Amino acid sequence: MVEVTNFICSFMSALSNCSLYSKDHASVEAFARKSFSLLENILQESAHFELMLIDDDLVINKTSFKQLGMQVENLRKRLKRKGISYINFLPGVTFKELWELIPEILESEKKVPLFPHIKIGVLDIELEESKINEEFDDNDSSEFLSEQMMHIKEIFHDISSTQQMSVPRLNEVMGHFASAFRKNRNVLNLLSRAQSREEYTYIHATNVAVLSIFQMKTLGIKENLFLRDIGIAGLLHDVGKLFISEEILGKKGALEEQEWAAIKLHPLHGARFLTSIKGIPRIAPIVAFEHHRKYNRQGYPELQLSQEKQHIGSQVVAISDCFDALRSSRPYRKGLEIKEILSIMEKDSERGFNPFLLENFIRRMDKELYATC
Repeated sequence: MVEVTNFICSFMSALSNCSLYSKDHASVEAFARKSFSLLENILQESAHFELMLIDDDLVINKTSFKQLGMQVENLRKRLKRKGISYINFLPGVTFKELWELIPEILESEKKVPLFPHIKIGVLDIELEESKINEEFDDNDSSEFLSEQMMHIKEIFHDISSTQQMSVPRLNEVMGHFASAFRKNRNVLNLLSRAQSREEYTYIHATNVAVLSIFQMKTLGIKENLFLRDIGIAGLLHDVGKLFISEEILGKKGALEEQEWAAIKLHPLHGARFLTSIKGIPRIAPIVAFEHHRKYNRQGYPELQLSQEKQHIGSQVVAISDCFDALRSSRPYRKGLEIKEILSIMEKDSERGFNPFLLENFIRRMDKELYATC
């Protein structure tokens, strides 16, 4: 912890001197080299070193550092002015990368450059859209998905291990997916397949998010922030399962009555957790609570108000959830082909799903499937 404290102090000294002089000034280089030496020591003990803004707090490797006083406050202001939500230093980072980062933080009008071993997240989604639209095409989908999946895996790990979540990082990742549709990307190229039960939770969640953004886009929704929010709701729809025991979730045989009752509580767990997270889109806890409700008001959780209808966001996510669940291989069955899935879902159109939304989804998925042939 002492090295982290010393790093913040020396890094801020480098920033302060750079703002007074220039990057090439001797004092800037001296503080940068001291910072780099401390950073190397920190990375010997950890797989990464992350500075993150959560609301108005600076969180370092999941620990709030309010106790550093003015130095932390100044760094927080610098990052916020630049629009940076997190800086993640990875093993292999060089002195040159750290040194070049310093003046970039001070230039509030410039876009954040790319560094091989420093991952930087931005709060302003629009800032990243041009980069995605210029660099990402369907041939690059594997690399794009790999990078986003890494972030999503970390988000889910944080939830399960600490019951905390980085909303800025969540906003950024779903902003990337929302932006990927701006040039009519084929949704099938943005879906992944889980190779193990351990991967299924976050890969299924990501697929549901992508499919939900896709549905809203085909319905004429163009506002990027709304697409991002429905993506977040889709990603977190099953977050309540992280509060169910692995013994129940991983059981291969039929669930006993009390085990099934525990599973049916996950919408409540998810909604309760998400309402406690500051900055999360309001639609997310609603979808978490309602995604197993049926269009005909059946399903669970059971409500006393029989006339209560699903939110349209919940109706969209329910379609995405069902489609990807049937598409995914599970221990007890193989994943189904898309044509077969759409046929099964169509038969349930007036009972389980909003007929209009389902008809649109089937028609659009047929079109996407045809485009890949």
